[in-house]
Amino acid sequence: TRTTFRSRPTSRTCTVALPFCGVTLRGQKPPPPGYPRELRTLGDHLRKRRLDLGLRQDDVARKLGVSLDTIRNWEVGRAAPAQWQWAGIIRFLGYAPFSTKGT
Repeated sequence: TRTTFRSRPTSRTCTVALPFCGVTLRGQKPPPPGYPRELRTLGDHLRKRRLDLGLRQDDVARKLGVSLDTIRNWEVGRAAPAQWQWAGIIRFLGYAPFSTKGT
C-alpha cells in the first residue's frame, strides 16, 4: 500500500490566516512602486502600460526592437524616440499618447 502525503502549500496565498473569525478583507491593491499617477510624458505612458501588462523593461525593448537602455532613457525622460520608432510605440500602447483632440 502506498500512502500519499499532502505537501505544504508553497505560497502564502493558500494559507488561511484566521479560519475561525469569518471576516473577509477587501481592498484595492496598491500600485507597484514607480507606477505613474499622472500621464504627463511618453515615459509615464510606457511605464504604466508595461506595469499593467506585468512586463519588464527588457521585454518591452525586445517587442519594440530597441535596447534596454533606450527603454530606460525613455521612461525617465532622458531621451526621445526617433520618428521610425513611433509606430511600434503606438502599437504597444494601443493609442497615440499625444494625439490632439478634434483633428
